[in-house]
Amino acid sequence: MARLKTAFASTFICALLVAACGGTTTPPTGTGVAATSGAPKADIKIGLATSKSGAANFYNPQQSNGALLAVEQINNAGGINGAKLQLIIEDDGSARDQGITAFRKFIEQDKVAAILGPTLSAVAAGAHPVAQQSGVPVIAISNTGLGIVGKCDYGPCDWIFRASLGEQTAVPETVKAATSKLGLKKVVIIYGDGKFELDDLTIFKDAFKANGVTVAKEIAYTAKDVDFAPFVTQAKAEGPDAIVASSLAGPAGKILDEVAKQMPGKRVIGGNGLNSAALLSNANAGLMIVGTAWSRASTDKANTDFISAYKAKFNTEPDQFAAQSHTAMLVLADALKRSGNPTDKAAVKKALEATKDLPTPLGAFSFTADHDVKQPTFVMTAKDGQFTPFQ
Repeated sequence: MARLKTAFASTFICALLVAACGGTTTPPTGTGVAATSGAPKADIKIGLATSKSGAANFYNPQQSNGALLAVEQINNAGGINGAKLQLIIEDDGSARDQGITAFRKFIEQDKVAAILGPTLSAVAAGAHPVAQQSGVPVIAISNTGLGIVGKCDYGPCDWIFRASLGEQTAVPETVKAATSKLGLKKVVIIYGDGKFELDDLTIFKDAFKANGVTVAKEIAYTAKDVDFAPFVTQAKAEGPDAIVASSLAGPAGKILDEVAKQMPGKRVIGGNGLNSAALLSNANAGLMIVGTAWSRASTDKANTDFISAYKAKFNTEPDQFAAQSHTAMLVLADALKRSGNPTDKAAVKKALEATKDLPTPLGAFSFTADHDVKQPTFVMTAKDGQFTPFQ
């Protein structure tokens, strides 16, 4: 526990209490239990919707752990002006209806101050409007598809924020790097039938066109498919320079295995679905090229402290999904503190909008005018069980 407190001191305490450290400034309110009087303050409830089950269950352990670590560190440092955070985790099931149910529970039963999640963009398309209509702030922690913030398909979405780098930013950077270093002329895209995969398909096609690369064939699979050999065989027939996997981690692992078997040495370019730690144990993970929001190699102190604390608590390495959920909780805690009243959701929303250059594992964190995260893209591959810069 002492290690957690030490690691956290340079991240949360510096970011929230000392303006000179480069974070968002904090008004001169009480900073902990010692600054309060009378009875203990009621807990501030935060909802986390994450895929404990379903197609996206690969990402849940890291998402839950990242948020839980942040809550523990924040509470150990005195909470939000003396009030403790209480994290309520619900399974969104990787399904739209279950995500909606989880959001309604958070809002109607748990009376949360804000919500993080859900895991998938397709689930967010159903769940986020529930929070929007109720005026509850949401921070998307892994929704990288189209229409999550800014101009949303369901209408106004000004209560929704995103702490996960959108594919419209990450994919073009990935394609640019891969094209330059591999001399790509022709690729084949293998894609799934979910919202994330279909959004990625569109973004990849546009990015390859912008880089002068021909998409020779688009090969679709469904969520029910388990044998990916036929899809890779079709792709091989086109003689591509690389394969593109527009998929979640589960199918991506099968695509990697088949590419390694049928086209040894051929690289597999992917989107955010391939950033999971679940793929690092795959013997063929070194074939991956992927754009990510987080780099383990970053020597920024907020990042190295996060990695150290995460390993100490969970005895495993964090991944991008852990870093994003951890960061989202830090950003939310900062806004809750600056709001002056964590129970005033409009004040919390306004404080979130003012977030600027907050030290986090993702780097100096700010929101754009469209409530999107502003940060660099890291193009990575895998080596020795770790994500490492693609060079």
